[in-house]
Amino acid sequence: AGFFDPFNYCETQPESFARRRAVERKHGRIAMMAMTGCLIHNADIEFPGYLSKSANLKFSDIPNGLYGITKVPSAGLLQIILFVGLIEVAWWPASNYSGDYGCGFFGAKYDDEEKNPKAKRRNG
Repeated sequence: AGFFDPFNYCETQPESFARRRAVERKHGRIAMMAMTGCLIHNADIEFPGYLSKSANLKFSDIPNGLYGITKVPSAGLLQIILFVGLIEVAWWPASNYSGDYGCGFFGAKYDDEEKNPKAKRRNG
């Protein structure tokens, strides 16, 4: 079949295999965005101003790495979780198996995507 399938999901559960492939593609894109955010923050490229005006916490006060998430106020973490949930439900729904979420590459769409349907699977 061209890929590793030790439990024969393609033959026994073709619908769930298609969903797993779509979810893996989406989570790969999310992981790439998260890693880009880590690299940008570690390069000390930060927003000017305050993360929390009431706590007198600036964006530049947040340390690099995973330790930085512990310094974000709980209201900020709640906002992050709600925003990710909104994206999961509204913008990038798990029921969209095509991998085309309407955003293109930095907002631009290319004609080659229609000509080569396997390009999305190979390139994320």
